[in-house]
Amino acid sequence: MPPQLNRGANEPEYVRIYRFYRERILLGVIPGGTKLPSIRALAQHLGVSRNPVETAYAQLVAEGYLQNKPKSGYTAAVIEPLRGIAGPEPAVNQNLDHNANPKPGAGQQQEPLLIDFSYDRILPEHFPLRLWKRFMVKALNGNGRDLFGYGDPKGEPGLRRLIRSHLRQNRGVVCEPEQIVITSGTQQSAYMIGCLLSSENRELGVEAFMHPGMHRMFLRQRFVPVPIRLENDGLSCEELERHRQLCGVYVTPSHQFPQGAMLPAAKRSRLIHWAERCGGWIIEDDYDSEFVYEGRPLPALQSIDPLGRVIYLGTFSRILAPAIRLGFLILPPALLERYEREFNHFDQTASRLTQHTLQLLMEEGRLDRHIRRMRTFYQANRRVLIDAAATNFRDRVPVYRERSRGFTSSWSAVQAVRRTNWSVSPVCTKSKSLQSLVIWFRELLRKPILRWPGRDLLPGLAG
Repeated sequence: MPPQLNRGANEPEYVRIYRFYRERILLGVIPGGTKLPSIRALAQHLGVSRNPVETAYAQLVAEGYLQNKPKSGYTAAVIEPLRGIAGPEPAVNQNLDHNANPKPGAGQQQEPLLIDFSYDRILPEHFPLRLWKRFMVKALNGNGRDLFGYGDPKGEPGLRRLIRSHLRQNRGVVCEPEQIVITSGTQQSAYMIGCLLSSENRELGVEAFMHPGMHRMFLRQRFVPVPIRLENDGLSCEELERHRQLCGVYVTPSHQFPQGAMLPAAKRSRLIHWAERCGGWIIEDDYDSEFVYEGRPLPALQSIDPLGRVIYLGTFSRILAPAIRLGFLILPPALLERYEREFNHFDQTASRLTQHTLQLLMEEGRLDRHIRRMRTFYQANRRVLIDAAATNFRDRVPVYRERSRGFTSSWSAVQAVRRTNWSVSPVCTKSKSLQSLVIWFRELLRKPILRWPGRDLLPGLAG
């Protein structure tokens, strides 16, 4: 069947004709040897001039999709069919969308969400841009051409000293600046941990619900994640203690993701004893520890580790911006020796200019001030959300006001939505460990969209 052109499409007619035949030939819908309409017949059918048809046919012949035999007209070339082909643009075309009516995200801006619960984003309008610019210029003026070398492989010494002081004061972390390694984010930190533990058993205990990005990183590092059951107050130490063969365990004790639980002191002590007995490592991801809204947070797990079995991960992505690409590792003495032996040929990957800018921000107390301001802002947002959930969900979803983070049981929320007339539309990504629920929450606003973490985070959820 000849193509039907969408008159409202924002792309040349020849491109749409080209795509129509190219895709159907590749998919086998138009078998090899099939005769195509003549240029004049197709132009009359589409109600266009001969020029776009001639251009499209010429491009298809040039790329080998059509054959043009004298007195026989145009026929489809014999090509083994491909499945799911999307393919490149024609060589004579530039910056064209794949479809005549492009989908959001493919050359067309996606409609902004009224309510977005995505957990890996910040509010860019709250980034201290003016201060950052000022300190960046100051760093350039103060250090000049010295910034254009590789620098210390572990990161700028001044920044590492300030991080040590910041963590000592706010998280109780006990370390020396030499134990701190600046990284370009949590992903690189996970990569380095994988390299440092390469000689260990590859079975790694992980929380049964965890950040899908970290799960993927551990898999790429050839770890075998062993899920450990979660209880209301975090990781089940009883189940962990039955796994004596693990090389270590990955935990988020200050803010379990996504449930929001804080690991109590008794369980932290049991974790340390487990690591001592088994010779395992504890990978402490101090995720979101800066944003505690009720009471004081417990000190970091690393602060009560007398044996040096805790590897501490931190990042500035949550408190400043992911684009800064700055994180850090605190290595216990045994792994620090291994790092200095095995990573002595590695150069620092984080920008020296960014490190010096952050150093100036911390030296003048601006980072602490920014954290306090964002904590107040997020706390106000959280209060509004809790009140709205309590009012509109009523008795269908339990609302835990006493928790520092998180306001509902995710699984209860999903079950509640299923019992209502709200539409729930799963949106799967390429990753099996991530899914979003799009909820039309009509009782709060007319048509806001709520995004919720999904598949592996909510076991048993049918797609």
